[in-house]
Amino acid sequence: MSKKTEAEPGKRTIIGKIAGAHGVNGTMLILPLTDYPERFLKMKEIVLSKPGKPGQTLMVRKLVPYEGKVTFFLNAEGINDRETAESFKGSIITVPDKERIELPEDEYWIDDMIGLKAVDNSTGSELGVVDEVIFTGSNDVYLIKTPEGVLKPIPALADAINKVDIAAGILRVTIPEGLWD
Repeated sequence: MSKKTEAEPGKRTIIGKIAGAHGVNGTMLILPLTDYPERFLKMKEIVLSKPGKPGQTLMVRKLVPYEGKVTFFLNAEGINDRETAESFKGSIITVPDKERIELPEDEYWIDDMIGLKAVDNSTGSELGVVDEVIFTGSNDVYLIKTPEGVLKPIPALADAINKVDIAAGILRVTIPEGLWD
């Protein structure tokens, strides 16, 4: 069925979650939280975790796309009824960081962006730290926590983001005129 997994939280990346059960035979519905959902089709095991509970590894019996949807059906060994499948609802699916998909140039993992020091490109002054990334549909927005603790937005656009240096921990930005006034 499943086994307990000693997964280090900081060493894993979230790629999906169990949205619930489907039918009465233990089928679960996976909601991908990745730009690369096709990766699920090659998985032989799924590592699940819930806050405050040990992680579990489920061996995949069958994993297929839900036709016309952006979700997948998962049948795992030892999960044969709706009640058991439903108990996994809300579990997140993770992979080790070393299994993250290689990103194209100028694309970054959100967890690599969080904590970067935001620096004004023209003055070199520190503006704060990237605290959160918001997805708006058209472009992402980085919320910068100022030294005063105020969250201020910076659009993830070429005009505003001058340089991302993950290794140095710095995000060089140009604040669009009037945005922080």
